[in-house]
Amino acid sequence: MLEQLQRLQTHIGVLKTRIETTEKENSALLKEKDNSEEQAHAQILHKNGIITQKQDEIESLTEQLSALQKQFTQLNTDATALAERYGRLEKSCTDLKTRFQEILAERNELRILKEKLQTEQRHSQQEIKDLLSERERLIQKNDHAKTKVEAIIQRLAILGTEQDQHAQEIQQLAHPSETNEEV
Repeated sequence: MLEQLQRLQTHIGVLKTRIETTEKENSALLKEKDNSEEQAHAQILHKNGIITQKQDEIESLTEQLSALQKQFTQLNTDATALAERYGRLEKSCTDLKTRFQEILAERNELRILKEKLQTEQRHSQQEIKDLLSERERLIQKNDHAKTKVEAIIQRLAILGTEQDQHAQEIQQLAHPSETNEEV
């Protein structure tokens, strides 16, 4: 029994050693668990901070997306308005080109008409010069004839009474305005 007792004591000693070792291991494991929990908690806090930061970034990006979509919509509206305006301007430009071509055609017609009128004017001026020179020639011829008639009248006046009466009639025919003044 002593032997058994000693064995029991040895077993108890071994068990105490094992218990101490197990307790040491247990306390080391508890420390390790606490460290792991702290690390896990720190990682969770870090990850939660990252998640919060990412959610803030998502919200910011969502707001930017919304603003950009509004801007895109506005730009599309502006582009449509500009396209319509460009179409109207293009039509106006085409109309102006057509009108300009019409004006050029009218200008060419007016140039032709101007040249024609200038030619007619030159011919008319030449005709006027010709008529003036003819008038001058006729006036000279008339004066010459008048002088001859007056000379004939004077000769007839000298010829006699009976002939004088005929001369007066001829004179009245030659100068009807003078006889009207006398009457």
